[in-house]
Amino acid sequence: MLSAEEKDHIVIKLDNGEDVFKALGIVIEKHGIDSALIISGIGMLKDFEIGYYNGKNYIIERFVDPMELLSMHGSIAKGKENRIHIHISLANSEHKVFGGHLMSAKVCVLNEIVILRMNEMDLSRKLNPKSGLMELEVSEGKTG
Repeated sequence: MLSAEEKDHIVIKLDNGEDVFKALGIVIEKHGIDSALIISGIGMLKDFEIGYYNGKNYIIERFVDPMELLSMHGSIAKGKENRIHIHISLANSEHKVFGGHLMSAKVCVLNEIVILRMNEMDLSRKLNPKSGLMELEVSEGKTG
């Protein structure tokens, strides 16, 4: 894994076989990221799970074979749990597109990811009893 930052952008290159969430956790610590947006991600994934939320729970499907990562976006919130929230679109060798909430994944060949650090607002997650989801909370001004 490689990562570097310029102002508020962090560019990451993940290598074959790396666990996406573990690697992002390392990047978060290395660059002192509190609140951020995942604004771009391309490459390939393998051994991944994506979920579809049906209004009550996630229907999770596992894919083993590699697929082209067309897009990745999401958020990184304060706190220790449910910190990284990612949605993805992927295409198989027949150009059929799959997408949803990324639950787990390993890098196939490589991933290139760009994160935008939020300096003037805090992102956090709070359980919404109505939806049953850990929903994003946005606060203006850093709370520390």
